[in-house]
Amino acid sequence: MKFIIKRSKMSMTENRQVCDEAVQEKLTLLDYRSVGSMEEAQKKIWFKDWIADGINHREEDGMVVCEKKEKPSPWVVDIASLEELLIFQDKYGEITIANSIPYVEVKKEITIL
Repeated sequence: MKFIIKRSKMSMTENRQVCDEAVQEKLTLLDYRSVGSMEEAQKKIWFKDWIADGINHREEDGMVVCEKKEKPSPWVVDIASLEELLIFQDKYGEITIANSIPYVEVKKEITIL
């Protein structure tokens, strides 16, 4: 399994190898929006930017999603087993594992009641 890896004390603009096992790999980011259909998405203020910034727009799991055109190259490690994960932790110390990258949907609309 591949993990995006970073050090907690690195600046956002720093792009040096974070550990011996890390390699840079181009990734395709997915942009999910919490609307149920393309028709509903077309009514949102963010729709034009979402269409312009992505490709392969589709409905998936009750949401709309596209692949972002921009392909970042974060540092990635490949850890195939729990044993490898424990060896990695012994080598580098405390690690934090999250189930997603730290991107949050920004609400670009205002609801007036």
